[in-house]
Amino acid sequence: NQKLRAPGSIVDSFLKLGVSDEMIIEHLYLSALSRRPHQSELDQLRKELKAESDSPDPAGTRRQTIEDLIWAVLTSREFLFNH
Repeated sequence: NQKLRAPGSIVDSFLKLGVSDEMIIEHLYLSALSRRPHQSELDQLRKELKAESDSPDPAGTRRQTIEDLIWAVLTSREFLFNH
């Protein structure tokens, strides 16, 4: 958790550079699972990342959503059994 929240973390870089939702998802899947996300995964995760724009603190919510997405992939069965 600390590494994701630290200045200069990958999450920090995504936010500072304004990386698109699709690029964040693709980067995460390629880095963690060594594959691109399936279309259904991409669609669902894009929907989750877009949902934060309706919150009272979109920047904070976006950061939290990206952190949660990273943890979801890193704690997935696919990651556990393949890596």
